[in-house]
Amino acid sequence: MPRPARFVVAHAIAPATRRVAALVVLVFAVSMLAQRAQGDAEPWRARRRPGARASERAAVLVDIAEWPAEPPSPAADSIDVARFASALRELCGSMPRDRPQRYAEWIVGAAREASIDAFLLAGLVFRMSRCDPDADELGGLGLTLLPREMYAAELRHGVYRYRVRDAGGAWSMREKRLDRFPFAGPRLIRAEENLYFAAHLLAAWSEQHAAIDDAFAQAPHRHFISHWVWGDRVQSARAEDRVLTDRRRMLRYYGALSDSAPIERLGVTMSAPLDGTPRVVSSFLGSDREEGARAHRGIDVEAAAGEPVRAIADGRVSFAGCDLPGTQAAVDLPPNRIDEIARAELGPGGHFVCIAHRSREAPLVSCYMHLEETFVATGDIVTRGQKLGTVGRTGMRISSPHLHLELRTGPGIRDASEVMSGILLGHEPPDERRARERTRRRRAHDAWLAQRGASNVE
Repeated sequence: MPRPARFVVAHAIAPATRRVAALVVLVFAVSMLAQRAQGDAEPWRARRRPGARASERAAVLVDIAEWPAEPPSPAADSIDVARFASALRELCGSMPRDRPQRYAEWIVGAAREASIDAFLLAGLVFRMSRCDPDADELGGLGLTLLPREMYAAELRHGVYRYRVRDAGGAWSMREKRLDRFPFAGPRLIRAEENLYFAAHLLAAWSEQHAAIDDAFAQAPHRHFISHWVWGDRVQSARAEDRVLTDRRRMLRYYGALSDSAPIERLGVTMSAPLDGTPRVVSSFLGSDREEGARAHRGIDVEAAAGEPVRAIADGRVSFAGCDLPGTQAAVDLPPNRIDEIARAELGPGGHFVCIAHRSREAPLVSCYMHLEETFVATGDIVTRGQKLGTVGRTGMRISSPHLHLELRTGPGIRDASEVMSGILLGHEPPDERRARERTRRRRAHDAWLAQRGASNVE
């Protein structure tokens, strides 16, 4: 007897339903295993600073193994607050008269209480906000661009709870009582409160960072300060390089760090053109400019606006003034007249200074371009390390402030990144090196064609 149609349909559906159910269970089991595996690798959802993005190009300029060990800081209890305030004024530049002293007291006090390096905290203040208490960017507020949302879940009711790994490898919870001020967004604009929280949160990062570096995928880096910028997953070491450079500058201005040791190159005794060595070269000799229309005649050294630019060696100022566009002659101007030419009318070099050095080898001239201010005039005798001006971006179109440095010798332009290796760090990215070589070959071929054409005409 034939079965009812509904039974036949039900009988046919049942195996399919069982297969789907089995598949769902399998997928769920795999998902749970994946989540467990992910949980083993990353013990919590990674904290991150909103808006922070890594530059792939910047990340390959310097291998972290090239950096020397960072110099030590004076013991916290021995810091002279007045000297610290003077150093902070030099680091930050123009500030209201009483601000350096107040900031120095708060930075040193917060650093002592949290047992962290006051010079590191000062470097962070400069790098993140340029010492501006009203700064508001990269998802953060105030002097250190403190990203409140990154810590809000763990810092509640005046207690910061954070996890560290014990000797057995297990995560355990620690607490810091941070109840002197409310951890509220608008209040973080206040300098004292911002520095108080930043110091203690940095101290927590210093305890956590080794274990966090193992638990979360990281770009190679040297210091826990990277986590202030990125959160649990560090995406690039370049941010920490800059903060640590500013820390070294602060140490120098305080008097706890000597100038970099001079080097003997090209027949002269040289030292760094910028403070806080070593410094990073961000663009190299021969790199394409204006879409390959011309080649870079020097190197660019990464710097912040307003930094002092120093003579690399003793000599005489052979030029101080302004570059003009095209084939126009540069205009010699003393410091008090440097702004007579409108910035929109400047050539690519902007305000610049050149020094002729007495070399035991070929004649040598060093040039410093894109300056904001100049402090010397043509004919002045200068000594190694003397201030020539400040970092700016005169003559530039789109670049951020930096120092353009040229070394001109009898045979032509020398590569300052090679001549001053050790004082300057950095390597041209491989893709840019290949592009530069292609441009060089094209120019050589164009020149050969032009010469051949001229010969045929003759």
